[in-house]
Amino acid sequence: MRILLVEDDAMNVELFEAALETDGHEIVTERDGAAGEERASDQFDLVLLDIQLPKKDGLAASVLPEEIARAKSAGFDEFLSKPISAQDLRDAVRRLGPTQHQANGL
Repeated sequence: MRILLVEDDAMNVELFEAALETDGHEIVTERDGAAGEERASDQFDLVLLDIQLPKKDGLAASVLPEEIARAKSAGFDEFLSKPISAQDLRDAVRRLGPTQHQANGL
């Protein structure tokens, strides 16, 4: 799966890449919201977007229940708050990624 990761924290980038590359995913990383928005016009199966980013944030939100609801109403399919375990990240990517039928063009 080709994944766009938009994350400004270097340690989080390293952790996310390590967790996802072990499952064979191709990770493309951008470090700020403006660059992530521009890169998102490329073909990706999934976009992992940090909420609080330099230059342009993903959504001014926190982990409060009303903010999670606001993120989902803005079109987010999933909301994971940091710190995120490698297993939780991999599980979310599996849930949200294309199905086998989509991947095979069926």
